[in-house]
Amino acid sequence: MTTDEVLDALGRYIKESPESDRQTATRLGMKCPILEDWLSGKSRPQKGALARLAGFLRRTGYL
Repeated sequence: MTTDEVLDALGRYIKESPESDRQTATRLGMKCPILEDWLSGKSRPQKGALARLAGFLRRTGYL
């Protein structure tokens, strides 16, 4: 699983979820601007955050 695959799945989750970006960030245990930076390509998640994000997306059926 690559970082790009995880971020693509996150983008799909964000688009399809009824939650706001802020609610999703809270569920992931992070601040909304960090999530927005990942989605826009301004920054990339570090290994620990990427693993947590991948676990979340697996539980929700996006990975």
